[in-house]
Amino acid sequence: MKIIVNPQKCPQNHSCPSIAVCPKNAITQRDIRSLPMIDDAKCIVCGKCIRFCPKNAFEKVP
Repeated sequence: MKIIVNPQKCPQNHSCPSIAVCPKNAITQRDIRSLPMIDDAKCIVCGKCIRFCPKNAFEKVP
């Protein structure tokens, strides 16, 4: 199981608010106009980003 960012749901026009809630600092964003990236090696699939994202852009996938 891992978490991805759905580019169809993420507006990619702001700093990603879910970065602040990730307990492992697994979410990064190159700049405010880019899609957030998840480092699978750091991500513990806790789901905090999924619950926090106002656009529901974070999704759990097998």
